[in-house]
Amino acid sequence: QTLVPLEADADANALASAIRAGFAGDDTALERIPTGAGTDFQRRVWNACRTIPRGETRTYGAIAQQLGGGHALCRAVGQALRRNPLPIVVPCHRVVAGNGLGGYAGDVGGKLAQIKRMLLALERSPPSAPC
Repeated sequence: QTLVPLEADADANALASAIRAGFAGDDTALERIPTGAGTDFQRRVWNACRTIPRGETRTYGAIAQQLGGGHALCRAVGQALRRNPLPIVVPCHRVVAGNGLGGYAGDVGGKLAQIKRMLLALERSPPSAPC
C-alpha cells in the first residue's frame, strides 16, 4: 500500500488547518468538519456538544434535557460521548458530571481524565498565536 504524503491530500490539509485554527481559538473552523458515522442519537449528542462555547461546560443531564429526554438519558449521553470518533472536532471534554469531572473516553480517574482536565484548563486560558 502506498502512503499519500500529507501535502498531497486536500482533505487532510483542510482538517489539519481547521484543528490548528481551533487550537488557536477559532471554533468556527471546527464546525465545518462533519462528525462522521454514528447512530442518529449519537450524532444528536455530538452536535449538542459542539454548541458548548470554548471555556464553558455542560452536564450530561443538561445535554440529555436539551435533547428532550430529561435525566433518564444521562447515561446514554455519556455512552454516545464515549464513542465520539473526533474528540478535537466534537469537544466532549466540555461535558462534565453533575458532581464533578465525569469521564473522558470511558476513563474516570486515569490518564484520559488528566487530559480532560488539561483541555478544560487550556480552553479557559486566552488563545495563543496560531502554530
